[in-house]
Amino acid sequence: MPPSKDYNRTSQSSQNKTNSLSSAPPLKTLPPQPNISQLENFALSALAPSMAVVFTLPFDTVKVRMQLQGEVKIMKDITGKTIRVTAEKVYKSSLDCLWKTFKYEGIRGLEKGLNPSILKESSKNVFRLGLYDPILSVIHPKDDSTSSSSAPAWKRMLSGGICGALGAVSANPFELVKTRLQSSAAGAIAVGNQYRYNSVLSALRHIMSKEGGVMGLYRGSMISVYRGILGSAANLSCYTMLRDYALREGYPEGVPLDMGCSLLSAFASVVFMNPLDVVRTRLYNTSSSIKDRQPIFYTIKTIVKNEGWRSLYKGFGTHFMRIGPHFCLTFVFLEQLKRGVKQIKLEEYQRKLQQPHYS
Repeated sequence: MPPSKDYNRTSQSSQNKTNSLSSAPPLKTLPPQPNISQLENFALSALAPSMAVVFTLPFDTVKVRMQLQGEVKIMKDITGKTIRVTAEKVYKSSLDCLWKTFKYEGIRGLEKGLNPSILKESSKNVFRLGLYDPILSVIHPKDDSTSSSSAPAWKRMLSGGICGALGAVSANPFELVKTRLQSSAAGAIAVGNQYRYNSVLSALRHIMSKEGGVMGLYRGSMISVYRGILGSAANLSCYTMLRDYALREGYPEGVPLDMGCSLLSAFASVVFMNPLDVVRTRLYNTSSSIKDRQPIFYTIKTIVKNEGWRSLYKGFGTHFMRIGPHFCLTFVFLEQLKRGVKQIKLEEYQRKLQQPHYS
């Protein structure tokens, strides 16, 4: 029986489809989706706080001087009797310190230690901010790009603490120089030991030659590590948890969200950091003589015994006045820089898709 016309038409149609599929051009590989590389993340993490410190350094200078004044020293009089000598208080309050510094030294006095501050912020935050997400990803593996919000608080704190410790070690030499430069003041308003360094390089050379070589640059490094662990654990965990919660609740991503989360996380950070900050400031400012150096816990005991527990929160207001705006500007700059880089990469990605090779 001869095949029907319908069968012939069906067979011809199937053959045409087969020929059409076989003759179709191969599928093109799309360009990779735009994302920030780890190297770019390191660079932005160092750049953002370096920009922020230019605006917040005056408050840091005031904080250092407030923490140094009123220090009680144990001395012996001419008869050999031990006496307690309390240094005269030069500043009535943080605002008084801010005004007197400006009055006697001008803007340059408020911005003392700017160069080591920039070096400190960049060397510290390349680890503190740059490694936070990678370490958290190891502690809390992510199945997709949105699962980071599922990380519990203790994992975020652990990641922040590790990053804070690494950042504290890398930045300690510049932190030491910065503190000494900030304590150096005009005679009428000077507090603590006075160091007359001409530059960051001359300060590093002097410390290495007079205070035990490279180890002298790491004076107070352990207290910096403890401070970095507590401060970064509180700051980074609070910031990321608050931000993730706000985004889940439908708050729009942008500068207002970055500012609110960073200010709240800054307050939590200062609560944990201030006691260790007072101790570290005293250690950094102590005499360069090796015999005058004191262990960390002995310094804490001496401060509490001679000045009371409340002395550990000296300069709290100024500390927050510095840390609050600093963290606020840091995270605003950081998020804005990341958005800018992503936007540039997205535009490049869209241009590639419009090329004939991908169409």
